[in-house]
Amino acid sequence: MLSGRLHRFDRPFERSYGRAVGAICREEGRPNVDSGLSALHEATQVTRVLFISYHLPTDDEPGAFRPWMEARLMVRSGCDVTVVTSGVQYMTGADIRFGRGWCTEEKREGIRILRTWALPRHRHSIFTRFLSDLIFSLLAAVASVSKVGPADRIFAGAAPIFIVPLAYLVARVKGASLILDERDLFPETAIALGLMREGVISRALFGMQQYFRRKATALLAATPGIEARLLQYGHPREKVKLLYNADVFIDESLGQTAQTNWVRKKINEKIIIGYAGGLGRASNISTLLRAAMRLRDLEHIGFAILGSGERREGYEAFCTENGLSNVVFLEAVARRDARRYIREFDICVQLYPVAELFEGALPSKIFDYHALGKPIVVCGKGDVAELLRRSGAGIAVAPEDDEALADVLRELYFDEPRRRQMGQSARQWFEQNISIKQTEELFSKLLS
Repeated sequence: MLSGRLHRFDRPFERSYGRAVGAICREEGRPNVDSGLSALHEATQVTRVLFISYHLPTDDEPGAFRPWMEARLMVRSGCDVTVVTSGVQYMTGADIRFGRGWCTEEKREGIRILRTWALPRHRHSIFTRFLSDLIFSLLAAVASVSKVGPADRIFAGAAPIFIVPLAYLVARVKGASLILDERDLFPETAIALGLMREGVISRALFGMQQYFRRKATALLAATPGIEARLLQYGHPREKVKLLYNADVFIDESLGQTAQTNWVRKKINEKIIIGYAGGLGRASNISTLLRAAMRLRDLEHIGFAILGSGERREGYEAFCTENGLSNVVFLEAVARRDARRYIREFDICVQLYPVAELFEGALPSKIFDYHALGKPIVVCGKGDVAELLRRSGAGIAVAPEDDEALADVLRELYFDEPRRRQMGQSARQWFEQNISIKQTEELFSKLLS
């Protein structure tokens, strides 16, 4: 019954499809519709992918690169790609659509992009974030049905949580297979960040996610930790694939940017400790600020914090109250510019809060730090600590341990040869383990 109702939305597309089949029959003298269908299939081997993602920051925007990289990889794999995404930049809260209306259209690098209306400044509160997620998910479903033709694959980011059931319904409407991109685990991440309590609602949401994961044909995990959890949840090994949060196009991006001393001029110190990323609940910048207080005796050290988020004002107030004049906050910038700034950092840091879930986290900035050949210090355990051990690129200490962080930074401050060696090891690991070719092969198999 539900299937019949859903497929009524596809009737306009079915009529167009039928006209195309009839045209082939007439042109080639084929005796029946079945032979026309065969000819149409032979003539159209391109896989049509509908990609639903809450955010799609391109190289000239701040934010996570993964969705844009995935869309580009789909095109390079020979797919016809349409992305349905939010019209509000998820880090800045700005409306980035070209034109007005509930859904606008643009095209970049052969990718058709539909941007729906969304709440600006959605990070203002938990309620506005919840409401924004819900509105986008509903509008994305409407846009997917009303503005996108037939599709062979529905590729959807698994967050926010409302997207998954709607992506499944869209897949039913289109008669397409569903692939879920598990960038974070929900509701587990929401619980770890204090956005949700563990209880009846969280268990119901987990059960819902599991149901739709079973319905999907493939699950793409962003980290080994997420991959391990999906396997632990009972999903078969052949269904779960790993795609690191590493930008395979980063060298192309770096070739378009010139070296700059902008950050160093602003801080005017010999050694710059830098962080680049969100300033929300997933990163505990307080640990770095407390470590900075412990390092006041070092004359030529400065701290650069690049990014935006709901906790930025609180961090700035902390620095003012405690007289941390060598800490500079830089506004979120386009990804290519952010990497130009990271080039100026002498030591890069990543700072996790205490939560078991983050032991399976491996953010994109860690791979950017490797690609840019930077020594890395992380407050965290699990996957990120194991990566640093294997690459030789840095040191991991316990999450939220500002004393241990300060001790490591003090050691590296006085040991330039060690910093240089860690940076060389970082770049070497990236060159040996991250490549466009291998990732293209993964997408070709995934979408075939």
